[in-house]
Amino acid sequence: MDAPPGTPLRLLDRDGTEIGWGLADEGPIAVRVLGRGPAPDASLARVVAERIARADAFRWRLAPPETDCWRVVGGAGDALPGLVVDRYADLAVLRVYATAWEPHLDAVRDALVALGWVTTVYRRLGVRRVDGREGGEVIHGPPPAASIVVREHGMRLLVRPEVGQKTGMFLDQREHRALVRGWSAGRRVANLFAYNGGFSVAAALGGAAEVTTVDVAPEAVEDARENFRLNGLDPSAHVFEVADVFQWTPRGCYDLLVVDPPSLARGQRSDAIAAKAYRSLHRRLGPAVTRDSLLATSSCTARLRMDAWRTAVREGLLACGDWSWHWLSAEPPDHPVALAHDEGRYLKFALLRRL
Repeated sequence: MDAPPGTPLRLLDRDGTEIGWGLADEGPIAVRVLGRGPAPDASLARVVAERIARADAFRWRLAPPETDCWRVVGGAGDALPGLVVDRYADLAVLRVYATAWEPHLDAVRDALVALGWVTTVYRRLGVRRVDGREGGEVIHGPPPAASIVVREHGMRLLVRPEVGQKTGMFLDQREHRALVRGWSAGRRVANLFAYNGGFSVAAALGGAAEVTTVDVAPEAVEDARENFRLNGLDPSAHVFEVADVFQWTPRGCYDLLVVDPPSLARGQRSDAIAAKAYRSLHRRLGPAVTRDSLLATSSCTARLRMDAWRTAVREGLLACGDWSWHWLSAEPPDHPVALAHDEGRYLKFALLRRL
């Protein structure tokens, strides 16, 4: 197809009937489909503004109390494939996963500013096939602070929009952090692959007797300590370790072990490698969970489907005794997945009990 990325297209069947419309793209997805049937009479800018406004209004209805950070636009799940927008207080962070949107970023920016709560729109770069750059750029308003503090279910968390993971933090684990908070009272907890310690802070606020926070990045562990301080918690009453979890040796046993590794499958043939890694990880860590205690485990590896992930976890844990599944869940309500885009399902979360 010769149309430059971003060109509006009508999609016709063999009889010439208009069956859809969208934007020309490049790479493996030739067209970012924006709708079925004939294209609307309204301009693309107006369509984008209307869809972003609807997505934002719906998030306000979903948002839990004492929370000011969530996903505003979730790509195809909000009929805007290739666009992601996350909210951190009055900062909107945009990521563009489709070159088709490059000619229309002014319309996206204007739609975000019109929401009323946005002071700054900041674009995070780093999508290789789209922008080929690292870092980010301000496309509206003053530059964001190097670090900001947001609220999540009343918990205060440090966000670094310019350098943090994803768009600043892992918003998709918000409801799971709340669950861990409710399960932690009196328990000895370890949070592995902890990043900046969201699960750790949740556990400590939930009354954990002791929380161990482990991540390979020293700066992430230091941010975890700061998150404890932000919530009135004494970091010295807990344990912080800079270590590669794949090489880490547990210090005794735990009543609640949180295992939330980064994506372990990126290439087209790496899902089998990821399954092997999850199996090995759970075989090694399972013995560190005491009897009648809990393992909260998660995966953001999109290529590894739920059934395959559950099989890998089961095979790893059965090597160290009997277990029961007590909870299974996926993406939170502000991370929608379109019905026709089932491959967009990526997040898996489970709670297991060692019998």
